[in-house]
Amino acid sequence: MKTKKIVVIILILLMLFATACVKLTDGTQNLDDPQFINDLPFPNLVDAGKNIENANADGWYEVFTDDFDGTTLNAGLEQEIWTYSPHGKRTATLNDKHPEYTSYWCPDMVTVVDGKLEVRTKESNTHVCSSGICPSNGRFTGGIETRKGIVTPEGIKTTDTLFEQAFGYFETRVKFPKENGLWSAFWLQSVNQGKIGNDGQDGTEIDVYESAFIKHKSYMGHALLWDGYSDYARVKGYRGNFSEISKDFFDGYHTFALKWTPTSYVFYIDGVATWVSNDGGVAKVPEFLRLTVEVDNGDAYGPHGQKIGMYKDKGSVFYVDYVKVYQNKNYLTSIKSNDDYLDMRESV
Repeated sequence: MKTKKIVVIILILLMLFATACVKLTDGTQNLDDPQFINDLPFPNLVDAGKNIENANADGWYEVFTDDFDGTTLNAGLEQEIWTYSPHGKRTATLNDKHPEYTSYWCPDMVTVVDGKLEVRTKESNTHVCSSGICPSNGRFTGGIETRKGIVTPEGIKTTDTLFEQAFGYFETRVKFPKENGLWSAFWLQSVNQGKIGNDGQDGTEIDVYESAFIKHKSYMGHALLWDGYSDYARVKGYRGNFSEISKDFFDGYHTFALKWTPTSYVFYIDGVATWVSNDGGVAKVPEFLRLTVEVDNGDAYGPHGQKIGMYKDKGSVFYVDYVKVYQNKNYLTSIKSNDDYLDMRESV
């Protein structure tokens, strides 16, 4: 009897150990799929000139590089590319007893200092908003993007895109805010993503990364979302343990990149391909860029179903070292216009 008990205990321990060792994944990692083999290599950006006339032998040319030199957004750029993420309430509290869990995006939380973009986060009951839009009590953070979002008194949202691009290579080098209850993200989004019935070809939210893994520091997530965010919404994500790249993505700077071709999305972390997908049919329309910080709203959870803990306001900062964007002249003929796609909502 004792022997049987010992065997059972050993089996249980082995099962627990095996479960603990399983990589945290969802979606399908297609790095070994033959249809994607030619898409995986890191793009050859050597000798990529600053315009299409000076594209390198593989067709790549630089669209812009922002090293965030100077003290203001767009300093040193040939045109205005960036603005602040939409000013105002981002997420409402989930706990009526704690209205301070409501979060706001406020441009006052974003600065350019010593060659870095800095996005600070704080919880305060004495916040003073320079524009008079935010209240004094809440959680305050922010971000930047290449689209100006405007909300009219009637509540109608309008947009003025400063920069958008379909296909190409997009890279940023960042240092995560090392704090519970926060996550940063580098993502692309289409102004007409809410159109239904064209899969993701008329616009897909492309999450190059989301840093929601403070409890699993060698993990990282990518995601694709299309057909809006309501009843018809579709999502495909991948999250994995990339300890062979870094044991702790919250330690120091790391690069996150996307190669978006007419046939696939390839994601890279520190120059290593980590996920490739063509879910949604691959977006064909131009999209704008976003670099943002989010705060939990009282449930201690973030994207990818991750428990990120409650925000405690320890003064962590999200740092962006640079953003680089390239295009490939061979992709240009595949670009579609937003007007090429109808909203098929009624026929779905």
